[in-house]
Amino acid sequence: MTRIVRVAAGLLALVILPNLCHSLPQQAGATIENTDDGEFEWPVIRAIYFDQRDIFDRNQDDWFFAAPLANSFHTLTKEYIIEDELLFFEGGDADSFLIAETERNLRRTGLFSVVNITVTPVGTDSVDVHVFAQDRWSLRPALLFGTGGGITNLGAKLEEINLMGTATQVMVYGLYRTENNIGWEGMGQISQLRLFRSEIGFTAALRANQYRTDQFLGFTKPFRTIQTKLGYGISGANAFGKDFAYRPDTTLLLPFHDRSLFAWIGQSYGVRDRLFVSGSTKVSNVQRTVPASRQAFDNTGQILISFSSLRQAFTQTVFLDGYETEDLQEGAWGTVVIGRIFSLGNGGETMWYVGGTAEQSVSVNNNIHLFGQVNGASGFGSASEGTGTQGSRPRYTYLEINGLGHWRLSNHLVIASRLRTQTAWNWTAYRQLVLDFESGLRGYAANSITGDNRIVGNVEFRWFPAWRLWIVGVSGVAFYDVGSAWNQGVELSKTRYHHSIGLGFRIHNLKASGPDAIYRFDFAFNLDEKRFAGLIFSTNQLFSAFGRHSYKVPDVYGSRLDVQ
Repeated sequence: MTRIVRVAAGLLALVILPNLCHSLPQQAGATIENTDDGEFEWPVIRAIYFDQRDIFDRNQDDWFFAAPLANSFHTLTKEYIIEDELLFFEGGDADSFLIAETERNLRRTGLFSVVNITVTPVGTDSVDVHVFAQDRWSLRPALLFGTGGGITNLGAKLEEINLMGTATQVMVYGLYRTENNIGWEGMGQISQLRLFRSEIGFTAALRANQYRTDQFLGFTKPFRTIQTKLGYGISGANAFGKDFAYRPDTTLLLPFHDRSLFAWIGQSYGVRDRLFVSGSTKVSNVQRTVPASRQAFDNTGQILISFSSLRQAFTQTVFLDGYETEDLQEGAWGTVVIGRIFSLGNGGETMWYVGGTAEQSVSVNNNIHLFGQVNGASGFGSASEGTGTQGSRPRYTYLEINGLGHWRLSNHLVIASRLRTQTAWNWTAYRQLVLDFESGLRGYAANSITGDNRIVGNVEFRWFPAWRLWIVGVSGVAFYDVGSAWNQGVELSKTRYHHSIGLGFRIHNLKASGPDAIYRFDFAFNLDEKRFAGLIFSTNQLFSAFGRHSYKVPDVYGSRLDVQ
């Protein structure tokens, strides 16, 4: 136990204390006055005005003859949805930091194509605040088609992300998957941003195909704003069916039934630079028919405590990932996790656990932005279990390194890059990571390259010509991918690397947001086999040009595997 405490203390000093030496720059906004005692005094908000616009507006150039009909299929977002996100009020201070965060939070909901909050002076010490919000297209019927790596998906989806203007999301889809002869798959999901206008949101989801069924229900009070002091959540998951184990010449089926319950709570301190003290607990009950398919942390309970810090600053940007206005982050996140994992029988293992994350992002100048993240963790079990010896030994040691960066060559040209490595040691349970077009190596057959560990790197030259045809924008991409997957005990220098190059183009829906706003077409050339691998069609960019710092619930590291 002493060893665990020393490791945790070192991680705490490494990832948390340096962040305390930084402070956020003052956000631009309303004028502040310096009083006689040296204190800054914000002007008072006299009134708040809302200017809400439908999807198509007569004052914009995308208006067309059938726009009234298109708007009739959409219900304007209820005013109370915007009111609930406001961090300021009439009679309160016009704090420019809170006004800027409110604008970011409204964009983050995904309900609006344009959000703009302006402040107008109406006297020496008072202002009016104007909130402008234009709705996005929220009803999204779509034909689903995806191809790449020798597999094809074909189906249909109906999604409404703002049901009756209440920020309720409802989605159903039916999809035919040729991968592993899965066949038809269906999914239904409903989520609410704020349940009955409270701080609590919820999500319920059901997905099923002939091999696997997943059920999920969760309630969460997140850290929505910098003023949120308490967050918590509880969720339950039930999954059963068969996982896939990929071998060079065959695919094996691994029957299982996994039930879990997870709960967490966190307390926030500070405003600009925030500290968090959090705790989580989880219990799992797992049955696996094939003993060799036992995974790490099956049939265990866990109690984890984390100490974290978060620093964030934001700059609005466009033409990095798409045509949408995005909030580019600069800041840091650090956390240390310590706790106890205990057996619940049926092969579960007992151990102490320690882990940590360090993230940092920085804008080198106006054109170059870098993001780096390191996750590391290990369990420590007694070596005397069943052996009569003393001491402890590491279990399920995991290291993950993530890097993102971009270099803006001009307003419409960007070089974006990504690197991700996932490495495990002392991992005595079943483990499988897949390297293919879905994980970042375009031009290779799906599920053909697997291992305990994985590394993948991508470089994309992105061109946004700002050509708009009504509500559609386009962009082009030239890319290079490299990656490898290997098993424990194999040196990284001796593993085989795979490479591909290619060209692609993107179609951007200017009235939508999120993954479905971008349709991605890539033509990849497999450099191993010296051949074109056909068209890859999917949604969203393969990766974002920048990273995001946010609060993360304490959990074990490296337990997520590729099984279907």
